Amino acid sequence: MKKYIFMAVACMLALSSCSNDDNDVQNAPRQMTFTAGFGDGAQTRASLSGFHVSFDTNDAFSVLSENNTTAVQFTTTDATNFSGTATDDTEFYAVYPHKAGYTYDGSLGIISSISIPMYQSAAATSTCGWDPEAPIAYATTTGTNFTFHNLCALLKINNDGGYANEIAVSCNEPLTGTFSLNTSSGALSGGTYPSASVLSVPSGKMIYIAIAPGEKNNFTVKWMGEYDNKTKDKMSVTFEAGKIYDLGNTSEW
Repeated sequence: MKKYIFMAVACMLALSSCSNDDNDVQNAPRQMTFTAGFGDGAQTRASLSGFHVSFDTNDAFSVLSENNTTAVQFTTTDATNFSGTATDDTEFYAVYPHKAGYTYDGSLGIISSISIPMYQSAAATSTCGWDPEAPIAYATTTGTNFTFHNLCALLKINNDGGYANEIAVSCNEPLTGTFSLNTSSGALSGGTYPSASVLSVPSGKMIYIAIAPGEKNNFTVKWMGEYDNKTKDKMSVTFEAGKIYDLGNTSEW
């Protein structure tokens, strides 16, 4: 009898081992491809007359999910397809552009360490001053297609008033820094700095500053030249994600 009991237990353990092996294989990372685009229309970075952009060569976004709790990089294989290695899941979240520090907490439905830089470049592209690392876009899918939507607002400033050491915006609420992203609502929360700046702005440069959306109190824009400063104030203003706000010509401030 003991012999038969031992054999039965051994078979059960063997089946359990096979089941675990199958699960390990099923949950192993594999090569995957996602198709991606922008849901509000698309324009290239080089001709940025609106906010919505298309992807360039070697662009990348981060993919996260329950089984991919740290950012997995997916990189362009052509204008709309992105390839990378990730673990299968029922739903995926993507943040553009890719940054290795993103993490996902499934119990809270939060992606952490979303970063909008306080200091942004004015000469990131040939025809406009838009820092490609600054605006954040987000998408989710249960399949293989991501449709991105912009999470930031863009402030548009025409620096026709001469060379500026710095053009800065500030208010009482966070504009830049580190944020959390709610994967259900696609909304940012938190933030670090109540300011955003672009340094060394050539005369005649059209610049765009990415900020977190929301109501901003004591909102102020400053142009700081070599010999004088100019200020443009608004006591309270609300910025919406995915929209451009024209702050005019610096020569008229």
